[in-house]
Amino acid sequence: MFGKLKAGLKVALAVMPLAFGSIAIAEADGLKVAMVLPGPISDNDWNSVGYNGLQAAAKALGVEVAYSENVSDADAERILRDYASRGYGLIFAHSFSFGDAALNVAEDFPNTTFMAGTAKELAPNLGTYSNPDYQGAYLAGMLGAGASKTKTIGWVGGMPAPNMLANLHAYEAGAKEMVPDAKVLHTFIGSWFDPPKAKEAAIAQVEQGADVLSAQGVGVIDAAIAKNVFALGAMTDQNHLGPKVVLTSVTWDLGPLVTAVAKAVEDKNWKSQNWSYGIAQGSVKLADFHGLDAGVPPEVLKAVQAKFEAIKSGAFTVPLDTSNVE
Repeated sequence: MFGKLKAGLKVALAVMPLAFGSIAIAEADGLKVAMVLPGPISDNDWNSVGYNGLQAAAKALGVEVAYSENVSDADAERILRDYASRGYGLIFAHSFSFGDAALNVAEDFPNTTFMAGTAKELAPNLGTYSNPDYQGAYLAGMLGAGASKTKTIGWVGGMPAPNMLANLHAYEAGAKEMVPDAKVLHTFIGSWFDPPKAKEAAIAQVEQGADVLSAQGVGVIDAAIAKNVFALGAMTDQNHLGPKVVLTSVTWDLGPLVTAVAKAVEDKNWKSQNWSYGIAQGSVKLADFHGLDAGVPPEVLKAVQAKFEAIKSGAFTVPLDTSNVE
């Protein structure tokens, strides 16, 4: 729960708003940036990406930063409001489910800039930032189907939010490009962070024939290890979680985006819009294969690399499909 105190940075504790929510702290010179996260910053996933992006901005711009981790939907508005009242000029609500809370607080603090992860609604001082990892998911689908011996691959995610649906559809589209008759199994576990449930869902997919799993939640890699099948990590290079099974990971570097948003706020030219940094901006990539690419047909690897370059150059655009699935 306790963040590490960095030199020159003020790091808030997850419990701090609860203890000091009514105390106003004088605004320091310069921009202060806060981030509210739904899970632990050590998850090697969504929350780690957010935290790392925040720290990258602090290093690049020399701004003061703070964060609160493991924040529930019920507590999000209170904690966002606390940061705003304490003079944080830019606040990231790093969860799709924090959108309404951010919108409510933004209305009461018109001079504070808010960014909500994949928000459904915007306001003059509330922007959003999408995770275009669906671009990488297309490559993962190609790779997964090409590496599969059963022509059946799996995908396990948390909630059917637009960014997750985009990821799933792109994964399936990539798989079908590589292997037209590939079968893609999918499961939403109904929670952003429930490792046992994610593991259980992934094992069920393996029992249905899947021999490659897209790990869109913590716990899927544990299932891949238990069943000795390939896993495709997400957000960070997750090979260390399963060195023998994590083929590669679709990584998302949030540092460039957080830095750009903070710089825009500092320069007073920030705009309420969807800030999206993907493959073309160098934020979405495929991690190292750590030698496991030896188990993938060379023609599959060549096709995936060619598609990556096509996306990067703009020659190919990954379809953005956020339609609901059964």
